[in-house]
Amino acid sequence: MKILLIANPSSGGSEADTVATIEDVLAESGDVRCLEPSLEGFNLEVSQAARDRDMVVVGGGDGTFSRVVNAFETRLAGIVFALIPTGTGNDLARTLHLPEDPTEAARIATGSTERSIDVGRATGAGVQGLFANACVGGFPVAMNEAVDQEMKARLGPLAFWVGGAKVAAELPRSTVTLNGTEVRDCVAVGVGNGMTSGGGVRLWPQAVIDDGILDACALPAPDAAAAARLALRVRRGTHGELDDVQVTRGPKIEVDSDPPIEVNVDGELIGLTTPVTFDVAGRATIKVAS
Repeated sequence: MKILLIANPSSGGSEADTVATIEDVLAESGDVRCLEPSLEGFNLEVSQAARDRDMVVVGGGDGTFSRVVNAFETRLAGIVFALIPTGTGNDLARTLHLPEDPTEAARIATGSTERSIDVGRATGAGVQGLFANACVGGFPVAMNEAVDQEMKARLGPLAFWVGGAKVAAELPRSTVTLNGTEVRDCVAVGVGNGMTSGGGVRLWPQAVIDDGILDACALPAPDAAAAARLALRVRRGTHGELDDVQVTRGPKIEVDSDPPIEVNVDGELIGLTTPVTFDVAGRATIKVAS
């Protein structure tokens, strides 16, 4: 087997010794080529390095996997992927029940069990991107901007909560229209292919990653007290039971807002701002535990 290992040195756990361990495990099953692509030339470097490879293994988090999926946008059907979750949030890995230990995850990558998952597409004005896990706008974007790489490396998933505390006092609110339904005083809106975002927050607890359907929610909180109550319900994954929370499912989700909201794509900011249309663009094959 010819394997391309894509390592993101800026991911939370993707240090040199971790990458070397992953490479050693993969080498037991075939020829391994390791690539640390540059941000500027990511798509071209990845697609060229994968030309003669049988499998593409991604050592990183949701953002790195998303970048790789986008690099293969026009030929997803011809690629077998594997994910070694060495990022900060690792929400896609959580949905796929992949182990946190890089060695265990690398052994799954060399196994024979595969799963076909949906790949979503987010389309805005002049901007489009594929996503494997989720797209979220509003408060989570402000929170992500408050979390730098040093904080991620030092605190891991806790960094998202620390970042949240930094911006909680000035929660931005918008009137969101979700598939035609207006929701006022929203602090967040999100579309999920997977179940969680932000390091395990169950925004879409009913989501199934291979059902051809996207899940969406708009989260209103008119004041600080309401925001605290909402946060507790979101943490439990029961926010969908609240009367003012809007949830919907479908192969196509349309999100608009006033004022406009910036939406991340698998945790990455690509200049995507509402209005945004989300749909299922295709499928990707990925290694999972047997």
